[in-house]
Amino acid sequence: MDKEQAKFILQSFRPDGADASDADFAEALELAASDRELGEWLADERAADAEFAAALSYVEIPEELRQQILSVMHGEKLGDPELDQEFDSLLQDGFADVQPPEGLRDQILAAMEVQLGGGKVTAMPSARSGNMRRFLSVAAVAAAIVLGVFVAFQVTSNDDERLASYEVQQAAGNLLNANFQLDEKSDNIVNINRWLVSKDLPSTTRLPARLQKMKSMGCKMIKLPGDKRASMVCFTEDSGGSVHLVIIKNEDVKDAELPTMDKVREDDCYHCPKTDWNVARWKDSEHTFILMARNQKGRKNELLRYF
Repeated sequence: MDKEQAKFILQSFRPDGADASDADFAEALELAASDRELGEWLADERAADAEFAAALSYVEIPEELRQQILSVMHGEKLGDPELDQEFDSLLQDGFADVQPPEGLRDQILAAMEVQLGGGKVTAMPSARSGNMRRFLSVAAVAAAIVLGVFVAFQVTSNDDERLASYEVQQAAGNLLNANFQLDEKSDNIVNINRWLVSKDLPSTTRLPARLQKMKSMGCKMIKLPGDKRASMVCFTEDSGGSVHLVIIKNEDVKDAELPTMDKVREDDCYHCPKTDWNVARWKDSEHTFILMARNQKGRKNELLRYF
């Protein structure tokens, strides 16, 4: 083993000494003990690792972060897919500004050669070592963030079999985008509710103001995971379009912060990119409601005209 191979191995040496018993690490450490230049390099390397660890200790993680992550996973927060896309774009733009140091590709190839048991690690030019260290620091922080979110996902209990309202909405959207037949056809909402009750399906007589004045077409039962069921009541527009109201029992959904019907605002309307429907959600003491209309993406707030 030469000095450059030893450097490559010692770069991943854990500070707690857990790798000391490994044959490769032991040989590299023995070489560092006998070679002054390599020993000084290792001391600098360990010091830099300590500085980085100390820097991380100053990063304050909000106490509510874990709970917020879990809340979103449980569907307890309103989520606008458009906002998710905006966040993804911001993250991509942020990482676009992180420039890999010159020579990184050569270092990766050299590492691969060592792993395959052949070749010799090329020394990293000292002029680039600072840039490389800064780049690896950014990568390490990103990895720590990803790991933290992953851990939050792993500790989440899977015992809750209830659905998030967006899952119900997507099931309804997929049904609307396919060819389907109404289970009961009627232009009278009273008759539709009577049929829903007879089938032990969710129903309601309290509708948004404009829906009350619209002509109904009929209703459809939606089958959901876990033998759960929702109702979809379809209305026709004077313009020839349609709007659909999905109803599901609160006991089958886990959203905790949906507004009541009289509190629906612009922030409660969003466009679903997976189904291409505009959506608004609310709930009362018994049911969760999902209003869906086929409008242009930029006109999602027009859903408010039904209230």
